[in-house]
Amino acid sequence: MRALGIAVDPAAGSPKVYVATVELQPSGPVLVDCFIIKTTETEPGAQAVNLARLLQGRLPALSFGAAALKTAGASPVARRSRATFQRAHAEGALLFVLNEVPHVRVEAKDAQGLATLAGKKKDELEAAAVELSVSKYRDAVYAALALLP
Repeated sequence: MRALGIAVDPAAGSPKVYVATVELQPSGPVLVDCFIIKTTETEPGAQAVNLARLLQGRLPALSFGAAALKTAGASPVARRSRATFQRAHAEGALLFVLNEVPHVRVEAKDAQGLATLAGKKKDELEAAAVELSVSKYRDAVYAALALLP
């Protein structure tokens, strides 16, 4: 089984989307593919639409049976920062695109929610993601690992 993991980094006003595909093999999970999607738009709504379109264009070339979007956890203090809005817009648009893919299970949860979904402790899942990937793709791999049996 293959799972697609996605994480959004609100990187200094221009969000980046990290995407990783992980496959479960008899020897354990293996990183199959990973890439970054970037936008040149400046307005949060336009950024979200552009990122969603770019992801939608890449999905037909990918093979996966489940997809997970690692969302930002709820902030203990309400924030109105631009990065928070950009990330939320992008996550919503990407989730919309993923839900349009037929016959694919889609989940969108924060780190703790994904760990609970996987039936593992957050630290366990994090360690597995670190072991399997390079640092910048860690969150996307984390999301994908949560959906593997």
